[in-house]
Amino acid sequence: MAGPLLTLGLSALIFSAALGGMLQGQEPWATWFYPLAWYPTLASVEAFLVLRRGRGFFTADARFALTLLAWSVPSWLFFELINFRVANWYYVFLPPEMAARWTGIVLSFATVLPAILIAREVGAELGLGQQVRWPSLSVKAALPSVLQAAGVAFVILSLTWPRFFFPLVWGAVTLLVDPSVYRRDPSRSLLGALERGRPAVILQLLAGGLAIGFLWELYNVHARGKWIYTVPGLEELKLFEMPLLGFLGFPVLALDGWAIWNALVLGRLAAEPTPTTSPKPRLRRWALATAALPLVAGCVGILVGMERWTITSTRPELDDIAGQAAPILMAAGHDAFTLTEADPLQLADATGARIDESRGWVRRARLATLRGIGTENAARLEAVGVGSVEELARADAAELTSQLAAAGVPQVRLARVRAWIRAAREISE
Repeated sequence: MAGPLLTLGLSALIFSAALGGMLQGQEPWATWFYPLAWYPTLASVEAFLVLRRGRGFFTADARFALTLLAWSVPSWLFFELINFRVANWYYVFLPPEMAARWTGIVLSFATVLPAILIAREVGAELGLGQQVRWPSLSVKAALPSVLQAAGVAFVILSLTWPRFFFPLVWGAVTLLVDPSVYRRDPSRSLLGALERGRPAVILQLLAGGLAIGFLWELYNVHARGKWIYTVPGLEELKLFEMPLLGFLGFPVLALDGWAIWNALVLGRLAAEPTPTTSPKPRLRRWALATAALPLVAGCVGILVGMERWTITSTRPELDDIAGQAAPILMAAGHDAFTLTEADPLQLADATGARIDESRGWVRRARLATLRGIGTENAARLEAVGVGSVEELARADAAELTSQLAAAGVPQVRLARVRAWIRAAREISE
């Protein structure tokens, strides 16, 4: 009993420290609040399962936990690869150092499959949907192939016309992978659950996906290092950063994760959570060793692509805003974010700078810290005549996007410029 209670206490302590640090703008809590909050959340849910049934989920089998964390990264990076084309989200204010940036990204992505599976496990433990019965689906021999063909069509449509068909990418993985799981072991398949008329696992995944999606977005919204959505037609009505309709994607993502994991287990490329006393099927180490190098290379390639297309800014630093005066401002307790509220007259007195210089620092800080713009993009905006939040609020999105593109700004997108202008208008009103 002491073990899970200790885990709950430590998790609450870490979560509280992360939350307090993030709210006060302290690093690394502010930038990395999402993973620093999510790992204690997973540990707390694990402790709940231990208290309820005497054994955990992740801790029941170390191989299971390790392979789950490891496979979660390339599984999510697949969606990052798709996002290069559909451009539904981007990342802002990550650390300027690539090593720290990539480490944080990998640790964050490693939580996706664990969250999906443990949320489903909690649903199963609570008996969610266990008594529900549906009419059995008659699975004809051709149906798995038809579903996989539909999955291919979903991918093609979402990549060819992303503005209209981007939601299809979330169901595509289930349609592509689950039929293969069904052919090998219907008891693990979502299609098999429909065939048996016992949809409990589907209902548990859908409910769990919605719950963890809510937490993902909750933990993301006030963090400095975060993602921002630019979903066509859904940029106005939001809960946290997510358009309301976008929350429907999380239950489908849970189905995707379940299908991926069971395919890996059946291929003996990943372990499953078996009690320590049960016989454990051996992993295909030769297959894992053979796949490791191309898999790592592919992940690195996608991370490089993220650097170019979806990581749009790093955390603003005083050096880029105030130049040689940065050490004096730091000594006075300022960073790029607190500088936005500073009095230019007091800054001028503290640094010996001219009043116009100190006003310029505040103006640049306000622009760079707005809606993930960052110092590089702020400099690009200034180069085309938009040097303040007020000037940005008066800009036309299409015209400004064209000006930035003409100035050679890489990968400028209208949706991101719209997000900047909308944020500028909100604080200028």
